Amino acid sequence: MPRTINWPTRDEWQAKAEQAERTSCFPRQRVSSTPTDWLATAEAEEGRKLAAKLVRATRIALGKADRAADRYDMNDWNRRAADEDADVDDVASGWWQVARYARSAEVQREAADRLTELAEAMRQARDEAAEKATDKAVAEVVARRATNAEWAKEIERRARIERGPQLTTLTVHEDGSSTVSEPVPYQPPWRH
Repeated sequence: MPRTINWPTRDEWQAKAEQAERTSCFPRQRVSSTPTDWLATAEAEEGRKLAAKLVRATRIALGKADRAADRYDMNDWNRRAADEDADVDDVASGWWQVARYARSAEVQREAADRLTELAEAMRQARDEAAEKATDKAVAEVVARRATNAEWAKEIERRARIERGPQLTTLTVHEDGSSTVSEPVPYQPPWRH
């Protein structure tokens, strides 16, 4: 099942190195997603305490304002942020939402502002590190694609793709020995 593909030239392939690396994953996937890697332990603890304090006070205020549905939503956001497996986005979004509900109920505005500040600082530190990691990865790929060795690997990869799937038969004999056939193009059963 060989195929013919209109491959880019070496120059085109090299020119697309940056785009290929930048689009291979999200920048935040290149760095840790653990909140304490991007926020000092003391600040993370401060954020957890502020969130708990705001949730208690805001629940009361929302109950008095006859906004019980908002209480459940706020609790859900806080649970996501407090989960031991929560990542940076979970914690930052949870804290931001808790602060938003507190502001809407006019509860402890300074605490809500501080919680939002901590969430933004954590997210911003992660995003800056992710951007640096992306720039470093791009520089490495651009440099690597300029080498003859990497071009040779690309030519081999293209040949494998054009060749298509290969079928190798492994035969085990009664005496325990085995033989392996040469790879042959795979022929799907519907083509016979």
